[in-house]
Amino acid sequence: MGTLAGDTDMNTDKESGLPDRPDILPPRYVPCYDATGRVRPITQDQHARNERAIAKLVEEMLAMPDEDPPGAWEDAMRDLDAQRPHRKLLEGHY
Repeated sequence: MGTLAGDTDMNTDKESGLPDRPDILPPRYVPCYDATGRVRPITQDQHARNERAIAKLVEEMLAMPDEDPPGAWEDAMRDLDAQRPHRKLLEGHY
């Protein structure tokens, strides 16, 4: 087996395509456990931010309609059968 040459086409850190702008990079991961395995406490600001995010998500979920559009289930069943032409599972139910 051969070895790879030093000038391969693989991306390096400089060529990763990530911009050098910290304002648009994702936040850095901070573990929620300390070295002893205990959960680290969060600040009141973090707790309030999490609370607002959860409340916003619940409001968006409650604003969604309860009914599926007409024909959605029939289309889904046809699509499943189309993926399995050798053994249709739902033929006759749509």
